[in-house]
Amino acid sequence: LWARLKEWRAVATRYEKTASSFMGVLCLAAAIDWLKN
Repeated sequence: LWARLKEWRAVATRYEKTASSFMGVLCLAAAIDWLKN
């Protein structure tokens, strides 16, 4: 799962500065990945 999430640029580079916004992007990417499979 982590390798698939790293395909998202915002997750791989930690573009978001605050922990809460990073967690939001991480959850969004995980949900979209889950829906695709």
